[in-house]
Amino acid sequence: MANRMINKSIFLCLIFSGASFANYASETATDQQDKWSYSECVEWAKSHNVDLRRINLEIQQSEEDIKSSKDLWLPSFDFSTGHSFSNYPFGNNNQASNSYNSSYSINGSWTVWEGNARKYRIESSKIMKQESELNAESRIDDLEVSIFQAYLNILYSKEAIQIAHQTLEVSQSQAKRAKALTESGRSSKVDLAQIESQLAQDEYALVQAQSNYESAKMKLKQLLELRLDYDIEIDDLEFADEIVMVALPDKIEVYNQACQWNYSIRSNDLNDKVLDNNIKEAKAGYYPRISLTAGIGTGYTTIGTGNWGEQMGNGVNENIGLNLSIPIFDANSTKHSVAKAKLAALEGELNDEQLRNELSQTIENLYIEARSAQAKYISGQKQVESAELTAQLVDRQFELGLVNPLELLTSHNNLLNARLELLQSKYMAILSIKMINYYATQEISLP
Repeated sequence: MANRMINKSIFLCLIFSGASFANYASETATDQQDKWSYSECVEWAKSHNVDLRRINLEIQQSEEDIKSSKDLWLPSFDFSTGHSFSNYPFGNNNQASNSYNSSYSINGSWTVWEGNARKYRIESSKIMKQESELNAESRIDDLEVSIFQAYLNILYSKEAIQIAHQTLEVSQSQAKRAKALTESGRSSKVDLAQIESQLAQDEYALVQAQSNYESAKMKLKQLLELRLDYDIEIDDLEFADEIVMVALPDKIEVYNQACQWNYSIRSNDLNDKVLDNNIKEAKAGYYPRISLTAGIGTGYTTIGTGNWGEQMGNGVNENIGLNLSIPIFDANSTKHSVAKAKLAALEGELNDEQLRNELSQTIENLYIEARSAQAKYISGQKQVESAELTAQLVDRQFELGLVNPLELLTSHNNLLNARLELLQSKYMAILSIKMINYYATQEISLP
């Protein structure tokens, strides 16, 4: 697990530094290659997946939030100027008069203390950046799991095609023998029609299996962000019975290991810290606020003595002040804010309990599915062996005219179903076992 975290850290550093995904991709995979291993698929996806490219933007936004929170400690300055024109229609000696007035000032203010709200806001911003980084790791893991499932589905579909080929070859052979028996008068045209109908069904089953295989490859291509004209091929893998029937680790131990690294639980823990800071920040409304103000200004008026320069120089004034604001009653605004923040924190505790329960259920379901698939795999091997012997016997009896086409087709379909069920149980067991190992070690591997 430690090596895995180091590798992810290296990858995240590439993201955070704004490294080019295209350049990184050229070092980890080639544009065209004959067959892709699972690890090559993962490395390629890390460099090309669109969702992962957005991570850099999320991290940068978190960094800007931290900077914004820190900047709240800085003072603020502004320059203001005002200009007005006044008219006095009944001025001195009954003569109308008017004046032009202007003012210029630079003012500054700085909040000295406000209940440490800024401190808690900065802490929350840093925690939220950690959440963004954790979200990046989570997306990488989700991508690896999705690629693993798609990769496994391709392997399953490829073996399903082999079964469909074998079944079709048997149907073709049976159809030839049935036609020969019909021509010799030993079998009816109705019997031949039934067997040819089965042949047509098996031909369609092969086409369907090939279509499923292409769909499975398309899913993997989407995860790898490969272009439309790329025909991806994966490594041919064989899973021995030892892999399918491997002993499962202790369920409680797997759950405890998963709780340590599960991204949803870790993210919720970080969110709890943010919610705790939100309570402290809301309580800051109960405390007084202390701020400093300072300014310098001057002005000019046409009805004053002296020219513009003299008035601007003589009118210069400076001021400095200390403001203390003590909250007495704010219509219970702070009280309600604190209450809402506490309720949100309680919801975070419930979320943690829910996430752990869901993780426990997921792991338990995987164990149920794994054990069921392993038992079905053992049973399926015996069923296939029995169905093969039965099919061979019935096929021979059909040639001798001892059984009708219905019995022949029944044994034929029983063998096909037995093979498909064995294949399904095999890959269901592999999927469940690998996912259990993933929760225990945070690793996914294929031989």
